[in-house]
Amino acid sequence: MTFSQFIRILKRNLIWLILFPTLIAVIVYFLTQRLPKEFVSGTTIYTGIASGYSISSTEGAQSTLDYFAVTNAFDNLITTVKSKNTIEEVSIKLLAQHLLLEQPDPSILGQEGFEKLRGLVSEEDRSQMIISGNFAATVDKITKIKNSSGDNIVLQLLNTPKSYYSIETILSNLTSERKSSSDFIDISYKAGDPGVCVNTVKFLSESFITKYKYLKGAETINVVKWFEARLRESAGELNNSENKLKDFGIRNKIINYNEQSKFIAEAKEDNETDYYKELMNYEGKKRAIARLEDKLESREILLKNNAVLNKLRRELSVVNEQLVRSKLYSNPKEDITRLAQKGEDLKKEIRLYVLQAYSLNNTIEGVPQQNLLNRWLEEILSADEADARLNVYVDRRKEFDRQYSEFAPLGMQISRLEREVSVNEKQYLEILHGLHLAKLRQQNIELSNNLQVMDNPTFPLKPLSSRRLLLIIISFVTSFFLILAYFVTKELLDSSVKNTAKAEQLTGLKIFSALPDNVGLNNLSINKIENTLLDYAVSNLKIEIESGETTSNNYLITILSSREQEGKTYAGLKLAEKLYSLDSSVLFITNDESIEDSETDDRKLRIAKYDITSKLFGAKSVDNLLPEFSRVNGSNYNFIILEIPAISINALPNQLVKNSRLSLMMLDARRSWTNSDNSILNLYRKASGNDNRIMLWLNHVGTDNLETLIGSRYIHRSKKRTNNPSRLLTENLGQQEHTTEEVETI
Repeated sequence: MTFSQFIRILKRNLIWLILFPTLIAVIVYFLTQRLPKEFVSGTTIYTGIASGYSISSTEGAQSTLDYFAVTNAFDNLITTVKSKNTIEEVSIKLLAQHLLLEQPDPSILGQEGFEKLRGLVSEEDRSQMIISGNFAATVDKITKIKNSSGDNIVLQLLNTPKSYYSIETILSNLTSERKSSSDFIDISYKAGDPGVCVNTVKFLSESFITKYKYLKGAETINVVKWFEARLRESAGELNNSENKLKDFGIRNKIINYNEQSKFIAEAKEDNETDYYKELMNYEGKKRAIARLEDKLESREILLKNNAVLNKLRRELSVVNEQLVRSKLYSNPKEDITRLAQKGEDLKKEIRLYVLQAYSLNNTIEGVPQQNLLNRWLEEILSADEADARLNVYVDRRKEFDRQYSEFAPLGMQISRLEREVSVNEKQYLEILHGLHLAKLRQQNIELSNNLQVMDNPTFPLKPLSSRRLLLIIISFVTSFFLILAYFVTKELLDSSVKNTAKAEQLTGLKIFSALPDNVGLNNLSINKIENTLLDYAVSNLKIEIESGETTSNNYLITILSSREQEGKTYAGLKLAEKLYSLDSSVLFITNDESIEDSETDDRKLRIAKYDITSKLFGAKSVDNLLPEFSRVNGSNYNFIILEIPAISINALPNQLVKNSRLSLMMLDARRSWTNSDNSILNLYRKASGNDNRIMLWLNHVGTDNLETLIGSRYIHRSKKRTNNPSRLLTENLGQQEHTTEEVETI
């Protein structure tokens, strides 16, 4: 919707836009004559939520303020103020205070409220609800009565609409909000009685502060109890896991598994190293003995002494093995000395046997056999010692293998037990840390949850200013915009053609002219606007004549419509009269039964009527349409205007349509353009051919929608001059003369 369309809606409905809001404002004016007086009282409470000091605050350090947490805390506080339990407690205290009154007290309850309460509560019920002179006991008694059943006098009072004790009334008149971004909360209450107003605020402050402190304290107490229970469970699990680890170490004789396993591994590596060194030494001795024995002669002697020597060697080998084993296992010193002495004795005895054999001869190479024998003896003795040590190293290897078999599975079990201890220990420390934080928060809440009333509620001496004028203004403005929205919505939802621009867009045809809607206009205004629009039509007709090729002296104009009652006859008559007034000869042929055949004295304007028969659809010229007694020669007229019946219910006279120089499709602007209209228009285009021009002639167009054709200033001027007929007729005559000059060539 454009701005100009919006302005037109305002102008068209200006009377309703003023009358309806004024009527609503007058109704509100009379309805608000007896508005009750309202008093307001309030209090300011310091919370310390945003900037208050607590245990968690750091002295001298700049702390970061969590605005989300602060906002959440204030929301919780305000929710506590407006909670049902808090309001119910305030209502019961207020009721108890009023029931204890024996007569009206302006500081508590005025005369009107006192009489109203006496009407709601009988004296018998009152005596059962109060304990004279004891406010706290009365409150407790009223609370017990309320909770005693689902329907009692207290519940009825708490749910009585518009009473001072109604929970809904208190909530609707209560206002609580944070004061800017400070630590303060403002609480205010409106009531018709100043005493009720100030006491409601007083009871509300007391109740919500107590309830809020209880809620915050209970919150941390439950958390602390949970942490303490979990700490006891975690301590028991930690002790059990530690005892398992201790019992496992005692049972398997493990002091420090890592150190013990490290020591065993190092000892095994040393044993392996010594074993392979000794093995290499032993193999070398064996090779040396073999070579020495090959070089020795007198093998018979050696063989004879071999048995003795072998026996002695075996004995020496056993002694040496025992000596080495005694040293490795740290046997008593006297055993080691005895074995060493026995080994020396065996060596001396072997040396004697060897010397006897060596003295026989020397080697083949000339080496004395004594030297070879000494060398052979030394190698033999060394080989025996090496063999004894190898046996000990092999036993040690078996011992290490056994220890490895025992220690390997113990490592996995110890790791699992130590991991269990570690997990339980971490869990215990985490719970202990959580308990510490919970207790710290509990103490912090106890210290910081110190709500204080900064401004006590004061007794209101004057009522609030009346809102009557504001209600009247709001009602006027609201009703104005509602009725305006109604008219705008109606305009937007209206699917009618309305104006020429929309008609051209919907039909795809150019506008020939339009005829105004007669609603709201007098005859002079209608005549003036119609005359201007007919001048516009004549101008378009002149353009069409000059742009086309003239093949005959007359000009056939066909007026058609897709539906009935589109205004074809009226438009054809007006166009014929206009052309006649411009000194053109015109023949208007119609099928309207209300039209009679007529002709002017100068025979330049003839109106003829035809009947819808089969002749119409086969006629090749207009002469074939008229009855024989009323036939005329069409060539005697400059313009022939032919009205054909509605195409939606009649067939097309194809030949007449093809012979038309211009086709004017009449369309009522008050209806919508449909798909059937499009189909009919396409059918007519096909029947008329390419040489026939088709233009659109709108009927019943509102004067506000004619601005695109004749201008808004002209329309407004014609409306303003409606009460000056002589001037309007003068302008019409002047306009006709001017138009006559323009179309003299037609």
